[in-house]
Amino acid sequence: MSNLILKILVIVTFFTLNIFAKDINNINNSQWANLHLYKGVNQRGGPFVFDDTYVEFEFGGRYEWLDLYGYVDFIDALNSKSSDKHGGNNFFIDIEPRVSIDYLLNKDLSYGALKELFFAFDIYYADEPNANGLKVIWMGLGSDIDIPWLGVSGVNFYTRFIEENYGASNENSFDGYVAHINWFKPIYNFSENRFLSFQGYLDYEFGSDLDNNSFERQYRTSDSFQSYLGFWLHDKKWALGYGLKVYKDMTQWKNGEILNNRKTDTTGVAHYFNVAYKF
Repeated sequence: MSNLILKILVIVTFFTLNIFAKDINNINNSQWANLHLYKGVNQRGGPFVFDDTYVEFEFGGRYEWLDLYGYVDFIDALNSKSSDKHGGNNFFIDIEPRVSIDYLLNKDLSYGALKELFFAFDIYYADEPNANGLKVIWMGLGSDIDIPWLGVSGVNFYTRFIEENYGASNENSFDGYVAHINWFKPIYNFSENRFLSFQGYLDYEFGSDLDNNSFERQYRTSDSFQSYLGFWLHDKKWALGYGLKVYKDMTQWKNGEILNNRKTDTTGVAHYFNVAYKF
């Protein structure tokens, strides 16, 4: 996957070096970063439910043609034997660059609720101490759309390239699609710098061909759903949050099957509590 990512970056750089923005004065360049401490209860990811306390470094911003969001999770941050992730994978990376098509074409492609179009990518990486880990890239089209009440939200559609997937049969192939939406909606202002927000995202992965052997036909699915619904209290330098996360067949594992003398648990809800410092 590293070679594929490099080729994509070379192509993007080649096109953008000689192209000017449609109107650079209309692009608000910005950058931000947050450091979170999360407590997750009844999380899903893999075939079994788990609890963990983890640290997340989250970042994003806009610079001319590039719209960027990403985070790095440091799992079992307290090195606690009570964590279900103790002694396992110790980090997870998600980087989501989008390249403005409006900028590349030097045209305003907005129409009605559609505000901007992008080439969209989402890169996942997780280590695995004793076997194959996770290396996945989503690639497709993205947009900013003004949705009633939610406001301007990211709406993207991707195809997936799976380089590593913990040894699953869909490795080294294009496999499936993703519909994605994310939003950030301030819903109540207490003062100039203090407000309550409703924020989150939804991912629906579908069209996967993860049934190439008897194990996968019994335990894996062709689709997966997750959505984070968060209410956060923001101050100038701090934030407190609670999020309810809804899952169905998370990471394409069937729910309620007996695996290694345990029942798989991939459908349900999780609770996330966090405190964040804003840089």
